[in-house]
Amino acid sequence: PRPGTRERGEEDHPSNMVVFGGLYALLDSDDELDQPLAPEKPIVPPTVAFLTPRPWTSLYNLRVRAPVDAKHKRLSLIQRVVPHELMVEIFKRAAPADVSRAACACRPWRLLTQDEHIWEKACLDAWEYREHVETTHAIARDRFRGSYRRMFFARPRLRTEGLYVSRNTYIKPGITDWENVKPVHLVCYYRYFRFFNSGEFMSKTSPERLSKVFKLFKTKYAAARDDGVYHGGYSLQFEGDDSRLHLECAPRHRNDDTHTTLHMWLRLRGTHPGASNRLDFVKLASVDGAGGVDESPIPFPTLAQWEEVDDPGLAYRRSCGINIKRYNGTLPVRDFNRGLNTLVFVPWEHAADHVLNNSAEEMDFFVTG
Repeated sequence: PRPGTRERGEEDHPSNMVVFGGLYALLDSDDELDQPLAPEKPIVPPTVAFLTPRPWTSLYNLRVRAPVDAKHKRLSLIQRVVPHELMVEIFKRAAPADVSRAACACRPWRLLTQDEHIWEKACLDAWEYREHVETTHAIARDRFRGSYRRMFFARPRLRTEGLYVSRNTYIKPGITDWENVKPVHLVCYYRYFRFFNSGEFMSKTSPERLSKVFKLFKTKYAAARDDGVYHGGYSLQFEGDDSRLHLECAPRHRNDDTHTTLHMWLRLRGTHPGASNRLDFVKLASVDGAGGVDESPIPFPTLAQWEEVDDPGLAYRRSCGINIKRYNGTLPVRDFNRGLNTLVFVPWEHAADHVLNNSAEEMDFFVTG
């Protein structure tokens, strides 16, 4: 048609065709009569145009105002309501593992969790037990280019939101009877360690499984009532090396004014950046004393023993009992050769259903390293 002209049937009246999600429904079409729809004739609303009810049709022809900012539209409700500074303060008070989980939720939170103020608080809490705040700031500046997030994931640290557990086994001969000619028993026991930011730790050796023992370590009050729990403090074996630890238990006194002090040396490492989820036993020894004084000096491990921990076959040899020396309980300084399997970190939320709770039949052979 020429500009300014109309075709027949283009009067000013509502359209006679309604669109329903891609389906065209003709309401009183004028195909046969070739006449326009009368203005006074009511139009059937979309909600009753079908035989079966379709609730979503009531939303058609509703005008919704588009958001002004497209970036603001992609944010969730909590991100639109809570300001950026307040979200940083919330993440600063959360555990580092929870902050990492929040970073997997969406892209805005991933960018938010990279704020250096969050990881600065985490670094100060992780190493407050053995160094001043100024020392932590200096290490972040000199060794990690001022990035607290990089320091938290690259520097070894003792984790406090769970337990370090090792599973140890050995074979014990049984009693011969008519049915069992050469019976043997597989003895299974566990070592549990919990560390605190104050430089303290608690440990226990028990045949009970993780699902039952972890409740004992949740509070110091419950652990203090158990005589099998050892208490003590830990420190760095070498200054500047965060991975070599020396644990000293509080002396166990006896009625004859003698005591025994237990010493442990561990190497801290991780299976992936920021994990710090493995503790390798380097040496375990006990020292006797009398009158509050040790009879012999502390048997610190040699440099060769520290290097031996890096051998990947050491955990296997320890689990199989290879090169085990006979224990002599009469010596004032005694080295322990059993129960030195690698300790695995287990968070509190995974303690009830961790693989270490499986029985010996379900775990034919297990090396924690």
